[in-house]
Amino acid sequence: MAASLTIAQHTLPTAPVGAVNPLPAVAAMPQAPYEASIDGLPERIARGIRYGQVTSIHPYLLQDSYGRERSDEPMRLAVLENEHLRAEFALDLGGRLIGLLDKATGRDLVYRNEMLQPANLALRNAWFSGGAEWNIGMRGHWPLTCDPMYAAIVMGPGGEPVLRMWEYERVRGLIVQIDATLDSDAPALHVRVRVRNPKDAETGMYWWTNIAVAQTSGSRVFAPATIAYKTDYDGSLTAVDFTETDASRPASAPAAADYFFDVPEGETPWIAALDAGGAGLAHISTAPLTGRKLFVWGDTTGGRRWCDWLGGASGEYFEIQAGLATTQYEHLPMPGGATWGWTETFLPLQVDAGFQDEWAEATAAVGRAVRSAYGTLGSAGLDRLSAVADAEPGELLSSGSPWGALEQELSAWAGEAFAGLPGVRFSREGAEGAYWADLLDAASEVTDETEVARRAGEEHAGANPDDPSRPTDAPTPGADPASGTTDETDATRRAGEEHAEVGTDDPSTPPASYVAGATWDRLLQVSAPSWLTSYHRAVIAHAAGELDRALSLYAESDAQHPTAWAARGAAQALLARGDDPFDAFERAYGLAPGSIPLALEFGAALLAAGRSERLGALLADLPPEVTARGRFRVLAVQAALASGERAEAGRILEAGFEVPDLREGELSMSALWREAFPGRPVPALYDFEMAPDA
Repeated sequence: MAASLTIAQHTLPTAPVGAVNPLPAVAAMPQAPYEASIDGLPERIARGIRYGQVTSIHPYLLQDSYGRERSDEPMRLAVLENEHLRAEFALDLGGRLIGLLDKATGRDLVYRNEMLQPANLALRNAWFSGGAEWNIGMRGHWPLTCDPMYAAIVMGPGGEPVLRMWEYERVRGLIVQIDATLDSDAPALHVRVRVRNPKDAETGMYWWTNIAVAQTSGSRVFAPATIAYKTDYDGSLTAVDFTETDASRPASAPAAADYFFDVPEGETPWIAALDAGGAGLAHISTAPLTGRKLFVWGDTTGGRRWCDWLGGASGEYFEIQAGLATTQYEHLPMPGGATWGWTETFLPLQVDAGFQDEWAEATAAVGRAVRSAYGTLGSAGLDRLSAVADAEPGELLSSGSPWGALEQELSAWAGEAFAGLPGVRFSREGAEGAYWADLLDAASEVTDETEVARRAGEEHAGANPDDPSRPTDAPTPGADPASGTTDETDATRRAGEEHAEVGTDDPSTPPASYVAGATWDRLLQVSAPSWLTSYHRAVIAHAAGELDRALSLYAESDAQHPTAWAARGAAQALLARGDDPFDAFERAYGLAPGSIPLALEFGAALLAAGRSERLGALLADLPPEVTARGRFRVLAVQAALASGERAEAGRILEAGFEVPDLREGELSMSALWREAFPGRPVPALYDFEMAPDA
């Protein structure tokens, strides 16, 4: 049977991801409850932990509007299939490999989640368990894990199909291309990854392939290492010698933990997960993808609760992972213009003897089996991926975001480098980027007819246009301070004279999308002035940590047309600066009382400031269908506890409710229960704690 590549649908119980949160994510990201300490770590690891940390997911918008009510819905899949394997990729969900069926045994080599239930574990909030996930850019489940990917068919030299998926990652500014094909003569899936930094500036790089595997009582994981760095979810990262403390059996793990294997340099990087009969999955890769990790949920009430929360009764799984660094706390410097690539191979594995031995002997036996299975594959599949790496994509199966195209156009307008990959193409179409496409069109038209671009360049002369720390609204050198004239005001005045007005959105409606960086700020600066251009410039400054400048631009936007969005931005900037944000929050909420995300932010700020009376009034004014939501139930409990009304807090908790976007580390339902009911055991409904059970 020759391999085929088709589009199919798989119907399963689904809680839709829902609309994005329209408020820009300018606040710091909630951090996981297990930040790493560099104490005692090798310098090569400590250096990566110190480098390139990301504190904000801007310009992405959060995906936090999902619930927990599920109905049967189709999932769109790209299916690669031959007589050996059936590989299914969810094109609308980050290209996740959700199923890898071994036809010889009838078993899925990866854990296949038979429901789609988002939960708050990703950088943008929404994430779902199961399959093999591609994570790029920064520590965490990547920003596009619940977004569509571009996808197309590329035909190999012998007529065998290759599935190509690609996108542009906006925080790091990276292009990722993922090519997948099946081996012609054996059961193996080959995946070729290429990542391109299209700009001149260095950026931080991160990649981890996270592979979920169904957990059984006999599951065991193997990797070619003796030492692993263990995260205990308490801030420590300690070395564990597996020859002394064998933690390779997920079902026996006393608590949730990460084990980052320290694979010796020069060793072929692989990892395998086997069941009690020695059958399972092997993953092997080429350099530089040399890191390996085991993640376990742990045999605790909280660990089991998380598995059930994500996948229902059949949701028990662990993960084997492969990355560019030793640990997931590290980021690597990727030079401007660089392209990094590697190949990953997924294949079924059967080990008949030795895999139950002590760690050193068992790992040696499994390693021999992995190398033997990989060695029998030949080179046809890998050669096919090499042959088509630069080939133009063929029939388009799926469309992604407009940002790759818009960033390329922006770079061309600004005279900056943007060297893409030859095997991908981006489209600027779609409502998400329409405003920015209009701005670029208007700026390009004026550039052809006037010297606005030259003037904009002069106004930024001597500056690095990609340096977000440089204020672009500084007074003109030598200008009369009393005149109030600045480069910014002069540029916007001239832009208003020279540009046709770009259509602005209704001020009562939040913008559809946001941008980041000094080059976008330059474009806004030479565009027709409006409340919206000033607002977007404020958000850019805010996300870059320039709070004073952000507040000035929020005020400028408000002066042109008062909006809830500028008032909310000002409130968040004041809060970050340590100033009183509540007049701004009151204004924002008064302008958009129907905004649920804004009400939630306002309520959280009131709670943090100890203004429980105003918080109670806010909750009382909201419609019942809003206050019934989990996050607002939590606010009500917290407000009651803050006011000393323990009985009221207990009443709400005993009634029972769920928080669909609960994030452990950011909110502890167990702690709320213990405060309301000292000494009473925490019900399983609220127990998501990943530490060992007491």
